[in-house]
Parts: sequence; C-alpha cells; structure tokens
Amino acid sequence: MRYFKKTVSFVLVGTMLAALVACGKKNDENGSQQVEKSKLYQENTRDIYVGTWYDVWYTSAHQKIEDNPNVADVETATMNLNNMRKIEQKYNIRLYYDNLTWNGVIESINTSIMAGKPEEDVYMCDLQFGIPAVVNHYGYSLEDILTPGDSASEADKTNAALVDEKYLDVFSDAGSDVVSTLKFTNDGTYLFGAKAVNLSAYCLGYNKRLINAAGQDDPYELKMNGQWTWDKWMEEMRALTQDTDNDNVTDQWGFRGAWTVLLTELLMSNNTHIAGTVADPTTGKVTEQLTSEATTEVLNFLADMYQTYKVSFWDADCDSNWDDNVYAWANGNIGFWIAACWISQSADPDQKMYEDQGMVTWPVGPHGNADTNPGFNQTTGTYYMIPAGIENPQLIYCVMYDYFNWYDNDLTLRDDEEWWLEWAYSEQNLDVLRSMADTDQDLTMELWDQVKFDEEYQIRGIIETGAGTEPITVAGFQQANKQLVQDYLDTIFNS
Repeated sequence: MRYFKKTVSFVLVGTMLAALVACGKKNDENGSQQVEKSKLYQENTRDIYVGTWYDVWYTSAHQKIEDNPNVADVETATMNLNNMRKIEQKYNIRLYYDNLTWNGVIESINTSIMAGKPEEDVYMCDLQFGIPAVVNHYGYSLEDILTPGDSASEADKTNAALVDEKYLDVFSDAGSDVVSTLKFTNDGTYLFGAKAVNLSAYCLGYNKRLINAAGQDDPYELKMNGQWTWDKWMEEMRALTQDTDNDNVTDQWGFRGAWTVLLTELLMSNNTHIAGTVADPTTGKVTEQLTSEATTEVLNFLADMYQTYKVSFWDADCDSNWDDNVYAWANGNIGFWIAACWISQSADPDQKMYEDQGMVTWPVGPHGNADTNPGFNQTTGTYYMIPAGIENPQLIYCVMYDYFNWYDNDLTLRDDEEWWLEWAYSEQNLDVLRSMADTDQDLTMELWDQVKFDEEYQIRGIIETGAGTEPITVAGFQQANKQLVQDYLDTIFNS
C-alpha cells in the first residue's frame, strides 16, 4: 500500500454475556432478543452498505463470532454480534461493510456521488480524501440530516421528526458519548465516527538500552526538562548509527520508519504545513506553505537524516521494504522509530522489547513550541460520510449511531485501557499517548500527500539514497512544486 495506513482495532475487555442479558433485556421463547421497533422502522427490509477498504466485524453477513478469524475477546465479540441482531430488528435493515479496497473507495466517491447515484449508503473516509469530498459537497451534513431547514425536502422533514432526541446529542454542549464529529467548514458537520478512547497517536519510540549504551540522554527526561529539540534528536541519532560488524554495512540505525508519517510529524512539530486547510485570516485564502521558512527547515532536516548524515536507512524502492522499515525496531538494533500500540502488537507479539521500548512526543523544531504544538496530528484518521443523494439519511445515521454503541452506553467497556497498557509496555509510555490525545488542542490538518507532485520532483527524491538514485535539492523540489500545491488548494478550498 502506498501510504502508512493502519486502522487501530479497539480491542477492549468486555463483560460476560450474562451481564448483558441481565441489564433489562427480555428474551422470547426462542432465545432471541425482543426489540422495540424504531419510529424509522422500514416496512420493506433495507440493505445498507458501508464502503470501506478492509473487512469489518460484525455485520449482517456474520452469524457467529468465529466468522472473524482473528477474534480475541469472546465477550466483546458477542456483544458486537448481539448488537447487530438488535439493530436489524429495530429498523428492519441489513448492514454490510463493502470492502472496495483503498483506491476503490476513492474512485466510488469521486464518480458515483458526482453522478448523483452513490454506490454506497455510507463511506468510510480517511481524512486524506474525506476532506476534499466534503469541500466538494459530496456529503450530507448532520445538521441537514437531523435538523433540516425550511428548504429541505418533505421526506427529510418527515424522517427527521421521527429521530429520537438522544441521536441529536452530537449538537449538545457536552457532545455525544457515542459519536465523534469533525467540523472544519462553516456550513456544517459532515464527518463523524465512533467515539472511543483516543490513544492511537503516532509517537516516537526509542531503544532505552541502545541510548544508555551510547551514553546519550533519555529522550523522555529531555522532554520533561524542556530540552527535547530537533538538534538534540539529530545528535542522538548520529551517535546511535553504527557499523557494528565493521563490514562497511550499517546495521544499527538511528531511525527507521515510514517516511510519510515522519514527514507529517516533522511538519507538526515545527508548526507548519505544506498543504494545510486553514485560510489566511488576512486574505481569506488557503495558501501553500511549501516554500515557507518553517517548511524549508523540515525538508532540510529530512534530507540531513537520509542523505547528509545517513542516520536512517532507505533505498531506491521506497515501497518494497515498507514493512521492513516499520517493524525493524523489534530486532533491537534501531535507535528511534514511529511507535503505536498496534505496531508493538504486530512487530513484537512476544514482547521481547518490553524492557527496552520507550515512547516520547516528537522533538520541537526551530519554529515549534512545546506548549502550543498540537500533540496528535490529524492528517489521517477514519471518519464516516453519508453521501449526498442517498434516500433517508436519517435512518442511515441512526443505524450507524446504534452500531457504534455496541457497549450499550457502558463507557467503562468502551474506554478500558488494559489493551493499550499491554502494548504501550509501561504506564509512562501510556501517559505519553494520553498527552498526545489532548482533545483541547486546536485541530490542524496537512494534505501534502494529496497533491500530485511533479514525478521528477517527488518528496521521496529528497530522501532516496543508494545505487541508481539521483538526489534532488530541497530548493529544486520547492521550485518545481510550489504552484502545484497552490493550484490544488485553490481547487479544493479557494474556488
């Protein structure tokens, strides 16, 4: 896959099924739940399809928890499956997640919705393509769905009147406990998703054993003392990059990881963007920052890592060794890497790095500020969008709301941090993730990877090394692509 994508599975500890049944649920003589019909109940069964790029459990396509070959928590899985059965009866619907593949979702959004005949009832959107879709008015806003105005269709007004009050909690001052929304336009809230404990940030992992052996300072301590900067990080990466076999082949690297995430986090930590989403307050236009001083510092730092000091491994083929770079840290010979709980679970299932893995927030760049920099970059993320043109979007939203609420309003089930602590490896590391998920921080988004850069001057040209490659300069890349970035922003935001 082209980009560093992984949707974190919220593997939470459930309660026994008996407890679920005991909480006021009534069963008929056949053992199935007796479910009160919604006011939006469909006389004719309606199939609802969610366009996604990976398989999801549990939907109407599944009859037993073992349909998920990787089921890990029987109690939680049972709750999810029972919730699906309840939703089917409540609305007389069947819900399916339709795996279109990554490119297929994008193509379906850009063709079928624009043609006025959406292929899916809901689309799972990564922000990379969800934001352009919203700006191009491809979706219904929640305001239009739940509180339609005088100009709305009679069908929308009628259906909205059937929506129970609890589904409008997304508009309350306290917000919803079930649904998370993302609003970045002035004309409505188009993107929504399941609210859950937010500990899925990409932080910077480091090998405590290697750092101690090299006589370097612990990054977490540096961060706590206000000394965790790019300069200090580069110093430590250089000290950790060693040819331990003395065979002219470096096998201990200062850093290895996905360069796409690295670039995004460097931009965040230096308080800048290449293709941001925030308009200039003076001109009202969204303006390219590719050539700004702060972004130039980011690109130069990236070039220093890969070309000048060679503290990070890469080669001419930036995709074939993708997983090798993401998971290399688990071998114990990498100083720093991109860390997340799902990466720990995938790369180190036996937790051999349990004693060695540390986590820290990203160091602060020359234009960054440790107090005001956003800690959790929102360039990527998974949200849902109900496409414009779909019949009865009120039904769709309420079905998705109930689907998200598999825990039946018991937030202790949803927000249990046991899994996160297991794969963060320590309470200190988990505290780092908590600090990066501070929801009070301003939301900033970076869409650099949606810009179709000149093929001769791809960003990766700044980092590629090895035989057959011809590195390009930062200035050359900026000059070749400045107008491309601005044209993209004009088309999406300024037209």
